[in-house]
Amino acid sequence: MHYTLRQLRAALAVAHHGSFRRAADAVSMSQPALSLAVIELEAALGVSLFDRTSRMVRTTVVGEAFFSSLGRSLNDLDALVNEVGMIAQSRRGHVVISSIASVAGRLMPAVLIECAKQFPEVKLTLRDEVAARVIDVVRYGEADFGIVAKVEGALPEELVFEKLVEEAFYLVCVKNHRLARKRSVMWSELDNEGYVSFSTASGANAVVAEQVLLSGVKFGRVFDASQLSTVHAMLEAALGVGILPRMALPTEHHPALTYVPLVRPVLNRTLGVVRRKDRSFSPAAAAVKDILIAVAGVKTSK
Repeated sequence: MHYTLRQLRAALAVAHHGSFRRAADAVSMSQPALSLAVIELEAALGVSLFDRTSRMVRTTVVGEAFFSSLGRSLNDLDALVNEVGMIAQSRRGHVVISSIASVAGRLMPAVLIECAKQFPEVKLTLRDEVAARVIDVVRYGEADFGIVAKVEGALPEELVFEKLVEEAFYLVCVKNHRLARKRSVMWSELDNEGYVSFSTASGANAVVAEQVLLSGVKFGRVFDASQLSTVHAMLEAALGVGILPRMALPTEHHPALTYVPLVRPVLNRTLGVVRRKDRSFSPAAAAVKDILIAVAGVKTSK
């Protein structure tokens, strides 16, 4: 059985108006086109929906029952289509974001504030996790998208990475450290320094470890921590220096810590959004991503 929505609406209009001419005007069709649509529908159903005479059109017994149910069904369909349209326009929905700690703490508060202003009907859940966990969360569908630093070869094939911004790494140390007043610091100047690093589960650790190896730097005692707040606390205790990306830096007027650009070479990392290849963004998630892109551009340009 093959029929179209156009045929159903044409026949329902005839039943409602009791006239092919008035029905044709109501649905903006020519009368011959409407008549053909009704004939095709009756052929598809295998029944006559109307008794026709030269003076009048009247629904058959079968037609009466059919149109009674059809009217309700089409109303329900129209309501459903309108509801979907309203969701798309108002960006209603629940969006779950998984993010590495540095981005979650420094970038996402501004994103949450802007989302609340622009799309108050969107509920946001932020999950603060290490890079490996962000990948798993997105991979298994527990989050709409994730925010991580790009590491070559570390992304499962079912995920795709979309670049967000690039940011540089800096040397972080206490304000009375021998390197604190320099305008820039070369990697070779870090030999024998104590070093406070993120744990190996951190994406930043992988980027820095590769450059340390290439530069031939030999640190003194090394301390690992998995949380950014712990890394900052260990740096405040002068256990060593840190090498952190821009979004993981202490605040500009931090009472104990300062930061200096690292050069020769300058080290950057690429932050981006990860999502499943087989899952498109909902209207709400797409709206949040657009705000994330705008806020990230402002934050990394300062």
